[in-house]
Amino acid sequence: MKRTTSALLAGMTSLALAGPALASRPTAGSPEGLTAAQQARLAAGLQIAPRGAGATGPAPFVSFLPDLHKVDFAAWQQAVAKESQRVAHSPARRAAKARFATSSGVLTYREKEAATVLGRNDTTWTAEQVSAFGSAAGQRHRMVVNGVLAARKPPLRTLPKTPEDNGSIPLAADSGIRGSGRVTVSGVMGDGPFGKTTGDFDWYAVPVAAGETLSVEVTGASRDASAGIYSATGEVLAFGWSSISEPSFARIATYTSAVDATYYVQLGDSLSWQMDPFDSGSGTMANPRGTYTAEIGSYRHDRDGVLVHLRRGDVLGTSVTGAAKRVAVQRWDSQYVAGQEIDFSMFYPENSPLPSGGNAVSAFVAPADGWYGVLVDLGLGAYRNEVEVYRPGGEATPAAQTIFLDFDGATINTSQFQGGGPGINAKLSPMKAFLAKWGLKQSDLPALAAQITATATENLQQDLRRQGVPNLKVKVVNGLTAPDPFGQPNVSRVIVGGTIKESKIETVGIASAIDPGNFGREDSALVLLDLMSDPVAGNQSAVVSLNYYIRPTTDKIRFIGTAIGNVVSHEAGHYIGNFHTENSNSVSSLMDSGGMGFWRMFQAGPDRIGGTADDGDTDFTTDRFALLEGNRGVENTAVVSAWAFSAKVK
Repeated sequence: MKRTTSALLAGMTSLALAGPALASRPTAGSPEGLTAAQQARLAAGLQIAPRGAGATGPAPFVSFLPDLHKVDFAAWQQAVAKESQRVAHSPARRAAKARFATSSGVLTYREKEAATVLGRNDTTWTAEQVSAFGSAAGQRHRMVVNGVLAARKPPLRTLPKTPEDNGSIPLAADSGIRGSGRVTVSGVMGDGPFGKTTGDFDWYAVPVAAGETLSVEVTGASRDASAGIYSATGEVLAFGWSSISEPSFARIATYTSAVDATYYVQLGDSLSWQMDPFDSGSGTMANPRGTYTAEIGSYRHDRDGVLVHLRRGDVLGTSVTGAAKRVAVQRWDSQYVAGQEIDFSMFYPENSPLPSGGNAVSAFVAPADGWYGVLVDLGLGAYRNEVEVYRPGGEATPAAQTIFLDFDGATINTSQFQGGGPGINAKLSPMKAFLAKWGLKQSDLPALAAQITATATENLQQDLRRQGVPNLKVKVVNGLTAPDPFGQPNVSRVIVGGTIKESKIETVGIASAIDPGNFGREDSALVLLDLMSDPVAGNQSAVVSLNYYIRPTTDKIRFIGTAIGNVVSHEAGHYIGNFHTENSNSVSSLMDSGGMGFWRMFQAGPDRIGGTADDGDTDFTTDRFALLEGNRGVENTAVVSAWAFSAKVK
């Protein structure tokens, strides 16, 4: 295996660098009712709902939400982590491991780097190769990696309190760090010259050497505080926070630099936002007084990596326990592909064999044959990383995956949807009940159903064939023209119809699972039609309605069918393995999260008018994970989706 200088740089690049840069600061409000400050917070990966609101409403990780104002992502992450621990070792999941096993026994591997040493296996070009692991004949498909993240923190110093005004990058206080170092800083939120008007922020300048990680942790505060890491040009690189209501789920801001550079740390009230990091008076709200303490450090963090050889379509799962708090999978010669700091495995179906129950759990579908690094970090001390690889679930059968589109209305128990209400048997209205709200006739129903089916077929079958999966077998079935096969093996469904009132689920769409590898092939999803068919006048959620994008010249059947077909593909995309992608950048993806940018999912184009030349084509593609949800890096949703439909060759 040839290793180059580019591989060295890729292995040292921070997860924060994986994918497009964060969106630039908006200067105006949005049609979604988001202020410029709220748009900027979302682009930085910060929720706009107050922390402590709780994990209420539908689970945002599997939903296409109409609104983000009330969603407490931090509370949801905590709830998901707890539930994932609870269901990690159920009998059904143990049975799935046996069903999809390709070898017997577990390979035990202990890292060769000494416990007091760091830097010898912390990139993909120096990671330790484990040739005995893999899905091919003669290899073990399950491995436990035991290792130690070296404790090499520099001594901690206390930085004297800096005088105001230190409220912007040009006025940032000197952190006193020269080379590797750590300091404790303390301050008062609200004591600056703009504390009673636009808000108070405290900034610190930190020189960082190539390969060092800058970290900022709020260690104590009298109310919720935030910590940001910015470049010298004002680009947001990472954000962390403390939480009075959820102290165990605070987040440390970290950024690993590939070059020698000076970065800037911002500390302040978590409710306020600084629109211009070069202007002390550009905050969005006054601060009540409060105190904080924080630790700022710049030094080499230990990261441990093993290299494993994967085949195209291999589904790699990891679950790390002990000292390590993050796990990532990276092709040896590229940037990070998938990194997680949370256990999302509660969304795996019961018959998924992938490992779960750790501090961080990841799943990754290999796009090509080659060597891939499995890297753990964020911690000090001993860890245990379960690493397992399986072929996609469909390769256990020659049958095609069927996705049935149910347009006739259905009764469904909503308990299968996380956060989906009280588990009622919801009777959902058929799609024909919504036609008049779009100005369509009952005679238009067959054409609309056909357009939805054609769009979903293009997204889930025709486009994915370009990935070159040798035996891709999936069919999308129009429920108006075919009998309902749901309940049979290898048949999943998307119910297109119903309302929030009927389902008791406040969403546009929701899926029952996130299933990398598509091991569970009998899933369900809902695409509700009330918000998408509401009138525009007097509607605070007008941009969620397809009527917002319709003009007299719009081909309604084509536009409405395409828009609904894309939402159908989004929800099916979850139960075949995809997480949400970022909705504040310039990449248009079928897996983009909800709450903003509906015109892209609905394929109305930048002019927000359906049926014009700029409409484009929204597809499964490569995009950054949604920052709000806790994943880091880049997700290739086309690869994940295509291999979900890989079937056994007869």
